[in-house]
Amino acid sequence: MNDGRDTGAITCLSVRKIFGTGYNRFEAVRSVSLSVRPGEFVSLLGPSGCGKSTLLMMIAGLERKSSGTILVGGDEVAGPRPEIGIMFQDPTLLPWKTAIENVLFPIDMMRRPRNDYKERAIELLRMMGLSGAERKKPRHLSGGMRQRVALCRALISDPRILLMDEPFSALDAITRDEMNVVLLDIWQRYKTTAVFVTHSIREAVFLSDRVLVMGGRPSTIISDTAVPFPRPRDFSVGDTAAFNEICRALRDQIDRGHGNSDVNETAGMLPVAPGVREQSIGM
Repeated sequence: MNDGRDTGAITCLSVRKIFGTGYNRFEAVRSVSLSVRPGEFVSLLGPSGCGKSTLLMMIAGLERKSSGTILVGGDEVAGPRPEIGIMFQDPTLLPWKTAIENVLFPIDMMRRPRNDYKERAIELLRMMGLSGAERKKPRHLSGGMRQRVALCRALISDPRILLMDEPFSALDAITRDEMNVVLLDIWQRYKTTAVFVTHSIREAVFLSDRVLVMGGRPSTIISDTAVPFPRPRDFSVGDTAAFNEICRALRDQIDRGHGNSDVNETAGMLPVAPGVREQSIGM
């Protein structure tokens, strides 16, 4: 059981994910091991289809692992947990609810007293620059504003861990940069453990304490790079030679990892093996 000393920590040990059964079995993630310290910001970087989102959803408890161990705060993940907040690429706001009602929706789902969280919801929206938009519905908000509401919703229950699956990829470049600054400001205030999935090398380096590159098919962790720049950060760090050198090194790692896909297994297609049917495969 969790003794409280590792609150917010994430540990994955030899995690594997297989989809399908029989001759349609597909190994998406193979033997991934990683650790994220409490309060750390870690990005998962890699090309499309390399298993980043699958790994994130297993940590969230929304996708069942096939084998291995996933620990959050020292306890094994067996399903969704209230101490984990999640952001997706699409803000997934309920169109008939106002901004503040969308922020409070997880509280309603957990059957907690809404009045206990209303002040926090207002404060989060204020911190996001959305004062005055509390009663607006999603159709009256821009894409960036909708993602700010989604971030407030992910933070409303004061989670120890925030998992983000390419939350800004659908935004234009200027709005995406603005959201990166907003996210860093919020994260530095609350020191929530964060795992961020992205395709953008520069975004990963700007936001993170460490960048993990996933590559190959089946996918695994091929590199773990510490980002040395002090916090707080602003965009001027992206103009430095050190920043661009880290980006180049990560690009090389991604290219090498993508070239090492296991073509002999048809990018993860596996033959039936004895004992596999006893594994937990899929949801």
